[in-house]
Amino acid sequence: MINIQFKMDSKQAIKELTMTGHAGYADEGYDIVCAAVSSQVISVENSLEHLLGVSADVDVDEVKGGYLKIVLPEIKEPKLHHDVQLLMEHLHFALEILAENYPEFIHISNK
Repeated sequence: MINIQFKMDSKQAIKELTMTGHAGYADEGYDIVCAAVSSQVISVENSLEHLLGVSADVDVDEVKGGYLKIVLPEIKEPKLHHDVQLLMEHLHFALEILAENYPEFIHISNK
């Protein structure tokens, strides 16, 4: 199962995302659940950096896989903060839709 945890600040803005585990929907290379989750997360991570110029702190287990952590920097500029949060809320929403469709393979929590 893929466990996804979003950490929020005191104003409920997303400040961190941690993913652990493997979907186990199908064999490696054929797992559509893993591919869908990975695609969403990588797309948002790339958009943060290339569209908004925000470099998040990203930690990935390149050897075993099954671990990704994204920590957003503190952003003081209101418009940029809004744009970053919109992307992160989109990611949260997209992952929730996937979790609704594959509840035995994805679990999301907010902290």
